[in-house]
Amino acid sequence: MQITWIVLARLMMLAALPLGLIPDLPGNDILWAMGGSALLLSLQPLPWLRLVGVTLLLMTWALAEARQMVSTIDQLTQAPVDAIVRVTDVRQDNKQLTVQLLQINGRYQFPPLFATLNHSGEGEPFCSGQRWRMQLRLRAVHARLNEGEFDAQRFALAQHKPVQGVIAARQVLNPTCSWRARLINYHLPAFAVMQAPAIVQALAFGMRESMTEDQRRILRETGTAHLMAISGMHIALAASVGWLFMRMLQWVLHARRINYLFPLIASGCTAAIYCWISGSHPPAQRALLALTLWIGLRIAGWQLSGWQVWTLCVGLLLALDPLTVLSESFWLSALAVAALLIWYQWFALPARFRNGRRWWGLQLLHLQLGMMLLMAPLQIWLFQGISLSALLANLLAVPIISFITVPLILLAMVMPVTSFASGLWWLADQSVHQVMSGLAWLPAGWLPWSDALPAMLLLWGGMFAWRSGIVFRAPLQCCSIAITLLLWRVSEPRDDWQIDMIDVGHGLAIVISQGDEAVLYDTGPRWTYGDAGSRVILPWLQRKNRVLQSIILSHKHLDHRGGLASIIAAHPGTPVRSALAEPNHLTCYQGEEWHWGKLRFSVLWPPRGSSRGENNDSCVVRIDDGKVSLLLTGDIEREAERMLVAQQKQALASTILQVPHHGSRTSSSALLLRNVSGEVAIASVARYNAWRMPAKTVISTYQQQGYHWHDTAQSGQIQIGIRAGHWQIKGLREQIKPRWYHQWFGVKRESR
Repeated sequence: MQITWIVLARLMMLAALPLGLIPDLPGNDILWAMGGSALLLSLQPLPWLRLVGVTLLLMTWALAEARQMVSTIDQLTQAPVDAIVRVTDVRQDNKQLTVQLLQINGRYQFPPLFATLNHSGEGEPFCSGQRWRMQLRLRAVHARLNEGEFDAQRFALAQHKPVQGVIAARQVLNPTCSWRARLINYHLPAFAVMQAPAIVQALAFGMRESMTEDQRRILRETGTAHLMAISGMHIALAASVGWLFMRMLQWVLHARRINYLFPLIASGCTAAIYCWISGSHPPAQRALLALTLWIGLRIAGWQLSGWQVWTLCVGLLLALDPLTVLSESFWLSALAVAALLIWYQWFALPARFRNGRRWWGLQLLHLQLGMMLLMAPLQIWLFQGISLSALLANLLAVPIISFITVPLILLAMVMPVTSFASGLWWLADQSVHQVMSGLAWLPAGWLPWSDALPAMLLLWGGMFAWRSGIVFRAPLQCCSIAITLLLWRVSEPRDDWQIDMIDVGHGLAIVISQGDEAVLYDTGPRWTYGDAGSRVILPWLQRKNRVLQSIILSHKHLDHRGGLASIIAAHPGTPVRSALAEPNHLTCYQGEEWHWGKLRFSVLWPPRGSSRGENNDSCVVRIDDGKVSLLLTGDIEREAERMLVAQQKQALASTILQVPHHGSRTSSSALLLRNVSGEVAIASVARYNAWRMPAKTVISTYQQQGYHWHDTAQSGQIQIGIRAGHWQIKGLREQIKPRWYHQWFGVKRESR
């Protein structure tokens, strides 16, 4: 087989896929051995050996890129660095900026690397485009890891933003702001009077930070969030506007001066300008690169099929940056184009409906229906569900945003007359406001993934079985596969009960499950821009298909009850137990006991009448099935531990202990650990917390007492399955979803 560019692109796609799956990266010695073997194989006379050699060589390149990223993280986090940086993004609201590291300790950085920095807000203000010399203290990005939650650590590596830190010292080298920053500041006054300024900003400049939680929820639940993120569709729209404008200009030119190259090149330039203005985010860059490749193919006169062009684009993107394989937006964009190719080749409209303005509505419906059906499995997998109202929502939003809003924004940005520009901004804002009003009016139609995935896989597979004719040639086999898809969850072995310590950073949230029902102990922290209830716990419950039965609050501190309001809003009427003497709360005092299925809940602390809700007033609950037991301790400290042992010594023995107060030095006395006499200790902690928890001395104490130590900073989500009196513990980083990009990068066990 001849190795053409198309074949190379396919081999690059195959070679990059392991980066998204392997648990560990090979060392440099193995990479050198792989490279040498690949070169030898590629020189062999047999064609299939050459293909293996080229594939192995491309795989070596992809793995080497990832290995270099990890090595760079380790180098940058060992000690403070002297860096020359270029500011790429400034967030004034939370005193944070993104910079590109141009030079590190006097050496140029390649490939490009970015860092997120916090600053005090004092001194000379930052703006995009400036160059600074900075003394930086950097640390590796370390994200929460839970099933069902957005994978921020993988996202950071895919975006080449693997480090974050603080500025120790700074000196401006070039104070000039970029043309983009000046353009944004010039147009910002127009946003002050808008009804939907955050969404217009997102469409114009790629700035999505100002969008409210309610706006994000509406976009997510209606399946229209893709419209508000600058991606391939927006770049294509900008290119179309440039092409149409130049075609209109050609109407006044002499016939000899009219050719297809002028509007084609103009469309590429328009798309490049829009990509730059919108912030040059990776999805927009990838779309621009694919557009440039397509324009180059048109100019060169190559006659390629749609699949060949798609293959070249995807292969080129992965060859230039193999870490792109970790990006969800890359897969959404690439597979969306593939879905369009499949839909129009296999499920095209009859010929009489493909042309003519009167069938425009039918054509749009056909397009949206195909995108919804073919993209459904991927959307369910990535977003833990699918919107049943997405078809109607996109029929409403796509034409308005595509053909009205985006062209108005493009015209407003280049309009030299301020009054005319203000009018165009107002029209764009009105179009967005009407779209959001219409989306908010639509009924809620969010279907969680556990309910939607089997049905969508059955529908998706059925479409291809019917189109390919397999269903007619092998009906019994197709029926068997369909029944298997419908019943696959029923035959899955289940634990008698399960304990999940959710990774909520510095806070606590533990889910105790029996079958599909769950009890929640604490609800995690609240942050400035959200809480663990909406961002972590509710997505987890949806992902695991758990029905919340009740909530137990240990005490009043926000790192333990911060997500309560969001959870109650999503599950109104859920009973809440606490020792806070709050209205509508059931009590949680010493001596109370209740049963739930096979489990017995016994409250060991605090004494009746306590309602202050401080650490030492935490509701301590023992849960057992007669063989395996769990002791939930909240944030009790040594004083409460001594009193607990004195009053409840005989009832403390437990298999599993939730480490009190996140492993603080003020808790976990040897007295308590001896009386609990457990086998495993689980702690909910954040890696970079200000209190340096867990303390090394505390970990040492547990190990001396014979406990196996596990914490969420190290493992992410911790899962303990109990079956027939035996327990098995798994960490998300180590066992549930071991991936190289989930590992603990940088220094071990130190919080800085």
